[in-house]
Amino acid sequence: MDGPLIYFLVALISALLGTIPFGPINLAVVKTTVDLNATRGTEMAVAASLVEIVEALIAISFGMVISNYLESNAIIKVIIALAFFGLAAYILTRKSTSAINNNESDDRPIFIKGLLIAALNPQAIPFWIFALAAISQYFTFEYAGINLLAFLGGVAAGKLIALYGFVVTSNYLKDHLQQSGLLVNRLLAGVLVFIGVSQLWTALPA
Repeated sequence: MDGPLIYFLVALISALLGTIPFGPINLAVVKTTVDLNATRGTEMAVAASLVEIVEALIAISFGMVISNYLESNAIIKVIIALAFFGLAAYILTRKSTSAINNNESDDRPIFIKGLLIAALNPQAIPFWIFALAAISQYFTFEYAGINLLAFLGGVAAGKLIALYGFVVTSNYLKDHLQQSGLLVNRLLAGVLVFIGVSQLWTALPA
Protein backbone atom coordinates (compact mmCIF):
# COMPACT_ATOMS: atom_id res chain seq x y z
CA MET A 1 0.00 0.00 0.00
CA ASP A 2 1.52 3.29 -1.08
CA GLY A 3 0.65 6.61 -2.66
CA PRO A 4 -2.19 8.89 -1.51
CA LEU A 5 -3.98 6.15 0.45
CA ILE A 6 -1.15 5.69 2.96
CA TYR A 7 -0.89 9.48 3.38
CA PHE A 8 -4.63 9.62 4.09
CA LEU A 9 -4.62 6.73 6.56
CA VAL A 10 -1.57 7.94 8.49
CA ALA A 11 -3.05 11.43 8.81
CA LEU A 12 -6.44 10.03 9.81
CA ILE A 13 -4.96 7.89 12.59
CA SER A 14 -2.75 10.75 13.81
CA ALA A 15 -5.72 13.15 13.95
CA LEU A 16 -7.83 10.57 15.79
CA LEU A 17 -5.14 10.02 18.42
CA GLY A 18 -4.59 13.76 18.81
CA THR A 19 -8.30 14.50 19.27
CA ILE A 20 -9.35 11.78 21.71
CA PRO A 21 -7.75 13.38 24.84
CA PHE A 22 -10.11 15.92 26.41
CA GLY A 23 -9.40 19.50 25.44
CA PRO A 24 -11.33 22.75 24.90
CA ILE A 25 -12.78 21.80 21.51
CA ASN A 26 -13.90 18.35 22.71
CA LEU A 27 -15.67 19.87 25.69
CA ALA A 28 -17.16 22.63 23.53
CA VAL A 29 -18.62 20.00 21.20
CA VAL A 30 -20.07 18.10 24.17
CA LYS A 31 -21.51 21.29 25.67
CA THR A 32 -23.05 22.39 22.37
CA THR A 33 -24.64 18.97 21.85
CA VAL A 34 -26.05 18.92 25.39
CA ASP A 35 -27.26 22.53 25.39
CA LEU A 36 -28.67 22.47 21.85
CA ASN A 37 -28.66 19.32 19.75
CA ALA A 38 -26.50 16.89 17.78
CA THR A 39 -26.76 18.96 14.60
CA ARG A 40 -25.23 21.99 16.30
CA GLY A 41 -22.55 19.82 17.89
CA THR A 42 -21.69 18.42 14.47
CA GLU A 43 -21.54 21.95 13.08
CA MET A 44 -18.89 22.82 15.65
CA ALA A 45 -17.02 19.58 14.89
CA VAL A 46 -16.91 20.44 11.18
CA ALA A 47 -15.55 23.92 11.98
CA ALA A 48 -12.80 22.44 14.16
CA SER A 49 -11.92 19.93 11.43
CA LEU A 50 -11.43 22.73 8.90
CA VAL A 51 -9.15 24.60 11.31
CA GLU A 52 -7.18 21.40 11.87
CA ILE A 53 -6.36 21.30 8.14
CA VAL A 54 -4.86 24.79 8.35
CA GLU A 55 -2.89 23.96 11.49
CA ALA A 56 -1.46 20.78 9.97
CA LEU A 57 -0.56 22.69 6.81
CA ILE A 58 1.22 25.35 8.88
CA ALA A 59 3.16 22.63 10.69
CA ILE A 60 4.15 21.05 7.36
CA SER A 61 5.14 24.36 5.80
CA PHE A 62 6.95 26.06 8.65
CA GLY A 63 7.58 23.34 11.21
CA MET A 64 9.89 24.34 14.02
CA VAL A 65 10.09 27.97 12.85
CA ILE A 66 6.49 28.57 13.95
CA SER A 67 6.91 26.48 17.10
CA ASN A 68 10.03 28.38 18.17
CA TYR A 69 8.35 31.72 17.42
CA LEU A 70 5.34 30.84 19.55
CA GLU A 71 7.58 29.60 22.34
CA SER A 72 9.73 32.73 22.40
CA ASN A 73 7.05 35.40 21.85
CA ALA A 74 5.55 36.37 25.22
CA ILE A 75 3.05 38.80 23.68
CA ILE A 76 1.45 36.06 21.59
CA LYS A 77 1.16 33.87 24.69
CA VAL A 78 -0.48 36.67 26.67
CA ILE A 79 -2.98 37.34 23.86
CA ILE A 80 -3.87 33.64 23.67
CA ALA A 81 -4.22 33.49 27.47
CA LEU A 82 -6.52 36.51 27.55
CA ALA A 83 -8.64 35.03 24.77
CA PHE A 84 -9.10 31.81 26.73
CA PHE A 85 -9.94 33.75 29.91
CA GLY A 86 -12.55 35.67 27.91
CA LEU A 87 -14.09 32.45 26.56
CA ALA A 88 -14.14 30.97 30.07
CA ALA A 89 -15.89 34.05 31.47
CA TYR A 90 -18.46 33.96 28.66
CA ILE A 91 -19.23 30.29 29.30
CA LEU A 92 -19.53 30.76 33.07
CA THR A 93 -21.83 33.78 32.82
CA ARG A 94 -24.04 32.40 30.06
CA LYS A 95 -26.99 30.27 31.14
CA SER A 96 -27.27 26.80 29.67
CA THR A 97 -30.15 26.21 27.30
CA SER A 98 -32.93 24.32 29.01
CA ALA A 99 -34.03 20.90 27.85
CA ILE A 100 -37.30 22.40 26.63
CA ASN A 101 -35.44 24.63 24.18
CA ASN A 102 -32.96 22.06 22.95
CA ASN A 103 -34.74 21.47 19.67
CA GLU A 104 -35.64 25.07 18.95
CA SER A 105 -33.82 27.08 16.33
CA ASP A 106 -30.79 28.98 17.51
CA ASP A 107 -29.15 31.81 15.59
CA ARG A 108 -25.93 31.96 17.58
CA PRO A 109 -22.82 31.55 15.40
CA ILE A 110 -21.91 28.02 16.50
CA PHE A 111 -19.73 27.47 13.43
CA ILE A 112 -17.79 30.68 14.10
CA LYS A 113 -17.44 29.76 17.76
CA GLY A 114 -16.02 26.38 16.74
CA LEU A 115 -13.53 28.05 14.42
CA LEU A 116 -12.45 30.43 17.18
CA ILE A 117 -11.94 27.81 19.89
CA ALA A 118 -10.08 25.50 17.53
CA ALA A 119 -7.89 28.27 16.13
CA LEU A 120 -6.91 29.43 19.61
CA ASN A 121 -5.83 25.94 20.68
CA PRO A 122 -2.10 26.49 21.42
CA GLN A 123 -1.30 22.76 21.38
CA ALA A 124 -2.45 22.08 17.81
CA ILE A 125 0.56 23.18 15.77
CA PRO A 126 3.13 21.71 18.22
CA PHE A 127 1.15 18.46 18.14
CA TRP A 128 1.40 18.28 14.36
CA ILE A 129 5.10 19.13 14.46
CA PHE A 130 5.59 16.24 16.88
CA ALA A 131 3.31 13.98 14.80
CA LEU A 132 5.19 14.78 11.59
CA ALA A 133 8.49 14.02 13.33
CA ALA A 134 7.11 10.69 14.55
CA ILE A 135 5.72 9.87 11.10
CA SER A 136 9.11 10.55 9.53
CA GLN A 137 10.59 7.75 11.64
CA TYR A 138 8.50 5.20 9.74
CA PHE A 139 7.63 6.80 6.41
CA THR A 140 9.50 8.93 3.91
CA PHE A 141 6.74 11.35 3.03
CA GLU A 142 6.90 14.19 0.54
CA TYR A 143 4.04 16.58 1.22
CA ALA A 144 3.22 17.80 -2.27
CA GLY A 145 0.51 17.49 -4.90
CA ILE A 146 -2.05 14.73 -4.54
CA ASN A 147 -0.20 13.26 -1.55
CA LEU A 148 -0.50 16.53 0.36
CA LEU A 149 -4.21 16.73 -0.44
CA ALA A 150 -4.67 13.14 0.72
CA PHE A 151 -2.81 13.88 3.97
CA LEU A 152 -4.87 16.99 4.70
CA GLY A 153 -8.03 15.06 3.86
CA GLY A 154 -7.02 12.44 6.41
CA VAL A 155 -6.39 15.16 8.99
CA ALA A 156 -9.91 16.56 8.52
CA ALA A 157 -11.52 13.10 8.44
CA GLY A 158 -9.74 11.93 11.60
CA LYS A 159 -10.65 15.10 13.50
CA LEU A 160 -14.27 14.96 12.38
CA ILE A 161 -14.68 11.25 13.16
CA ALA A 162 -13.27 11.71 16.67
CA LEU A 163 -15.37 14.78 17.42
CA TYR A 164 -18.49 13.19 15.97
CA GLY A 165 -17.90 10.36 18.42
CA PHE A 166 -18.20 12.95 21.20
CA VAL A 167 -21.39 14.26 19.58
CA VAL A 168 -22.98 10.81 19.44
CA THR A 169 -21.92 9.91 22.98
CA SER A 170 -23.05 13.17 24.57
CA ASN A 171 -26.33 13.11 22.63
CA TYR A 172 -26.99 9.57 23.87
CA LEU A 173 -26.26 10.61 27.45
CA LYS A 174 -28.03 13.96 27.14
CA ASP A 175 -30.80 13.09 29.58
CA HIS A 176 -28.20 12.52 32.29
CA LEU A 177 -25.86 15.33 31.29
CA GLN A 178 -28.70 17.82 30.96
CA GLN A 179 -29.23 17.65 34.71
CA SER A 180 -25.60 18.71 35.15
CA GLY A 181 -25.40 21.46 32.54
CA LEU A 182 -23.73 23.76 35.04
CA LEU A 183 -21.07 21.11 35.69
CA VAL A 184 -20.35 20.86 31.95
CA ASN A 185 -20.00 24.65 31.80
CA ARG A 186 -17.64 24.71 34.75
CA LEU A 187 -15.57 21.85 33.36
CA LEU A 188 -15.13 23.59 30.00
CA ALA A 189 -14.39 26.93 31.67
CA GLY A 190 -11.87 25.22 33.93
CA VAL A 191 -10.02 23.72 30.95
CA LEU A 192 -9.95 27.12 29.22
CA VAL A 193 -8.66 28.87 32.37
CA PHE A 194 -6.00 26.18 32.84
CA ILE A 195 -4.77 26.69 29.27
CA GLY A 196 -4.79 30.45 29.76
CA VAL A 197 -2.81 30.22 33.01
CA SER A 198 -0.30 27.84 31.41
CA GLN A 199 0.21 30.30 28.56
CA LEU A 200 0.78 33.18 31.01
CA TRP A 201 3.15 31.01 33.05
CA THR A 202 5.31 30.19 30.03
CA ALA A 203 5.27 33.88 29.02
CA LEU A 204 6.93 34.89 32.29
CA PRO A 205 10.69 35.46 32.07
CA ALA A 206 12.78 32.62 33.41
